[in-house]
Amino acid sequence: MGLVDASIARSPVTFARVGGVAIAYQTWGHGEVRLVLVPPFAQNIELTWERPEFRDLFARLGSFATVMHFDKRGTGASDRAEQMPTIDQRVEDTVAVMSAAGWDRAHVVGISEGGPVAIALAATYPGRVQSLTLFGAGARTIGDETEAERASRLAGFAYFRDRWGTEDTITLDVFAPSVARDPGYRAWEPRYERQSATPAAIGQLLDMVDVIDVRPLLGQVAAPVLLLHRVDDRVVSIDRARETHALLPNARLVELAGADHMPHIGDTSMWIDQLEQFVTGTITRRSPGLAPRDVRIETMDGFRVVDRGQPVSASAWGSRQARQVCKRLVAALGRPVPRDELADMLWPDELDDARRGARLSVVLSNVRRVLGGGLVADRDAVRLDLDAVSVDLVELELAIERGDDHGIVAGYRGAVLPEDAYEEWAIGPARRVSVAVAGARRRLAAAALRDGRSDDAVGHAIALLDLDRYDERAHELLVSSLTAAGRHGEAQRAIERYESVMRELGLVPSDLART
Repeated sequence: MGLVDASIARSPVTFARVGGVAIAYQTWGHGEVRLVLVPPFAQNIELTWERPEFRDLFARLGSFATVMHFDKRGTGASDRAEQMPTIDQRVEDTVAVMSAAGWDRAHVVGISEGGPVAIALAATYPGRVQSLTLFGAGARTIGDETEAERASRLAGFAYFRDRWGTEDTITLDVFAPSVARDPGYRAWEPRYERQSATPAAIGQLLDMVDVIDVRPLLGQVAAPVLLLHRVDDRVVSIDRARETHALLPNARLVELAGADHMPHIGDTSMWIDQLEQFVTGTITRRSPGLAPRDVRIETMDGFRVVDRGQPVSASAWGSRQARQVCKRLVAALGRPVPRDELADMLWPDELDDARRGARLSVVLSNVRRVLGGGLVADRDAVRLDLDAVSVDLVELELAIERGDDHGIVAGYRGAVLPEDAYEEWAIGPARRVSVAVAGARRRLAAAALRDGRSDDAVGHAIALLDLDRYDERAHELLVSSLTAAGRHGEAQRAIERYESVMRELGLVPSDLART
């Protein structure tokens, strides 16, 4: 997200006691409403604050609510357990942390596997649940399947479990594909997994997924219900949300764009706006020009337009020229682009101004149709209406203007308009983003080294080399960070890669072993 100040006060981690078991919980925020986050698969509430994506999410939630999160028993900072808790045990644990914090009643958000627990809580203790929100969740996690489908899924579960907490983990590939190639996140993830749950606990949790089904409790849920689900979620299918919605006639289902299952990854502003509206009746922290919209334009790692959760197909544009005009307007970041420039771009050999103008009007009509409006035009120029569409490049530009290094890194998803890399109008924005991301990575790496977080510095150095494999300073940073982390074998291999790259350029490599 990267759009909200993440410097937010939080309470120390505290423990609620349930039958001799300690459940770790924490609160933050200053809003009038109370929000309880029922945890997903496995997490660690202390380590979540290390990642900017989590901090931005927490800051936005805390801007309109007083928020509580906790680690379920057997995971994170809570007591480890020989057996993972059942649904009813987790309900009692949730009640216990609410009581320990002095909360008699709250709005409840069930995330992923925490969704069925939140449903059971609302059905069992209706007086304690003001409203119920499910994110990436349903009354059950697995739908009906054949024996062959089940066998294939269980094999996938085993593959996932065996790699949990290791450098070969596939969690981000499955749960958060939009950051799966972020080297900083990939370097951090294995340690987070090890501090969240043991491999044995993960195996038990995966076994429990098969039997979770609280559909019989849905008839007892009296609280208003909001279901938020990304349409391409590979962990919990959108079908589970639709099924739950069909069994709750008074619930509202909002289908969101994206494939990320993790709530702190992807376009978080869209779902948090929906939640804030649901629990408070208004949206107080919406950023200017970044209101929730049905249409989103993405430029990084390829050009995409998503309309109400569905990608716009190439055939919907009517012509290649319409897509090209849209890209040109996006690169202008909401500034007007002269009509003559657009016409020159599309038909450089057409000399008849009247014909050019008429053809451009047709193209602009196609762009408006795809964007549901989204354009502001006069006789001389055209621009994107940033009150009508959201644009990833605009959001990143705001982070750059604020000097928000965490926001810059979190908002970067790949090269800007790579298919148009040599177009004059695309070079400037792409270069600005590349320079900003590199600068942010260097500053964050320096801060990480000062704070003794060498692994984070390693991640930033790897990301810098992904941007430019010939970046000598990034090679030096990687070697020094690996050395500081005590990863001497990897540092030596990094030196060898650096020397090979320098030889490619015909340069004499520095002696990084001495730096």
